[in-house]
Amino acid sequence: MKRIAFSICLLLLSAAPALADGLDTFLDNLNVQAAADRHGVVASVGSHFGVPFSDVELIMGTTGSLADAFMVLQMGRMTGLSRDRIMASYGARKGQGWGVIAKDLGIKPGSAEFHALKNGDFGYSPNSRQEGGKGPDSVKGGGKGGKKGAGNSGELPSSAPGNGQGGGKGKKK
Repeated sequence: MKRIAFSICLLLLSAAPALADGLDTFLDNLNVQAAADRHGVVASVGSHFGVPFSDVELIMGTTGSLADAFMVLQMGRMTGLSRDRIMASYGARKGQGWGVIAKDLGIKPGSAEFHALKNGDFGYSPNSRQEGGKGPDSVKGGGKGGKKGAGNSGELPSSAPGNGQGGGKGKKK
């Protein structure tokens, strides 16, 4: 009976880390998808963030993987910081993990953003590509206002006044 209890405890302890690594699983899967269809997945990531294919390739060249390039862009979306700032933090702390980088960039532990990071929950799947800038995460088209700073110039959100303001169909003043 003790052996069975010990075996069950051992099984549960070894399964717990596997359940806790949502981000690692997400990033590993992204790299596997990129190995199978690099061009398609890079285009999908670019579409998801509203950045050109060449920008994703450039970030990949610096970070060494599509998963890390994705996270650079995701951190930009979560924080509104420039790619240069995110890349500086990445360069200084890449061996410590994305949680440490997120904290350095101002994402507070316990926040919704930090939980999304831990779980790898970014509303993205390389299997559900958004062609031509269409889809819920696309920042192109529409003309109905949208979020401040969500222009289609390939830049991360900016705090510049009026940036991303659309000419929606509201009441005239």
